[in-house]
Amino acid sequence: ISYLYLNIQYDYYLRKEMFMKKNRSLNLKYAGSQIFYFAAFASMMGYASVFLLDKGCTNSQIGIALALSSIIAVILQPMLASFADNHKNIEMRNIIAPIVLLVIALSAILYLIPGSALFVLFLVVTIFSIMSSIMPLMNSLAFVFEQHGIEINYGLARGLGSVAYAIASLVLGHVVESFSPGILPLFYIIFTALLFVVVKMFVLPKGYEKEVVKEDTKQEETEQLSFGKFCMKYKKFILFLVGFVLVYFAHTIINNFFIQIITNIGGTSADMGNAVFVAAMLELPTMAFFTKMSEKINCGTLIKFSILMFCVKHALTYFATNMIMIYLAQVCQMFAYALFVPASVYYVNEKIAVADRVKGQSLVTTSMTLSGVFANFAGGIMLDALGVGHVLLAGVILSIVGAVIVILTTEKV
Repeated sequence: ISYLYLNIQYDYYLRKEMFMKKNRSLNLKYAGSQIFYFAAFASMMGYASVFLLDKGCTNSQIGIALALSSIIAVILQPMLASFADNHKNIEMRNIIAPIVLLVIALSAILYLIPGSALFVLFLVVTIFSIMSSIMPLMNSLAFVFEQHGIEINYGLARGLGSVAYAIASLVLGHVVESFSPGILPLFYIIFTALLFVVVKMFVLPKGYEKEVVKEDTKQEETEQLSFGKFCMKYKKFILFLVGFVLVYFAHTIINNFFIQIITNIGGTSADMGNAVFVAAMLELPTMAFFTKMSEKINCGTLIKFSILMFCVKHALTYFATNMIMIYLAQVCQMFAYALFVPASVYYVNEKIAVADRVKGQSLVTTSMTLSGVFANFAGGIMLDALGVGHVLLAGVILSIVGAVIVILTTEKV
């Protein structure tokens, strides 16, 4: 009996070690996908104004281009989410990978083939909109193996994505200053190629039954809601997103027109890279420890606090007269964006039915993108017509209105 008991214990130990090893491997792969996705995002969206100004575009043209990319992403995001929800037999990685390949091809054309400003704007709009559209799929990728007992540490992975964004922003700031903004599309290619490799490696480890996925798929397909019915069922959630769109307006303006804000107080592209680095690096501790934080503090409370910190950050940026004040505003990122992103992902995962989770995640990302439509379009025109100060003031006012709506509509989890 003792011999059998020891054999059982040993077998359990080996199985546990194997499970932990496989789980660790998936966590590393998912972290890699976030790292390369946000490094690519830093080189694209973070330096969009720098790249397009170098190509001879005006602030208004840049704003319209970024707004168009946001509009296209708003259309694509729910379409891709619905496709993923309705085709559970297609692995999430096999939906993401072909889209990433398309981005690589378009980035190569942008880098290698010289063209007019109109040609450059067309490619930039297409590349940016495609990359923005896969963000909800990247978030959902963390939960695809949940029914097999495999849990991915989304907060840590997303935090490492922010570190990658920070490092990429810092390095690119100095690279652009030393060489030329024309080199940026090369970094689009490098980061998206690495993203493609990691996503293709994100597979269910051997030893796990795939039949579980098929059974769950059949059950979920019968419970699918249309977009209209989704909005009717989750009215409070939709209002919550409306409030967030208003808050995110100023955040998008600051991110996409940061070089104009920095140069307005005497800074350079290197200063911009440093400021982005500070904000993005400070996202890591918040995101990495979010899971433990959420065990002690209700997720709804964390969302409300993050929204208030968005307002503080926007106000500090508006009143900034030097780089020290800009850095101080950037520090708020660890309690604003860094807290909201994982909190919203977990919030959706708890408040939205399993069959519509990808749609729910998509709508959070869509609300960010929709806010980008207004921010980029209005921001670019207002910058040319009124100047940096008036644009930032409008952002602060909208942030306060949006914060009130979010606080009133956020529920306890």
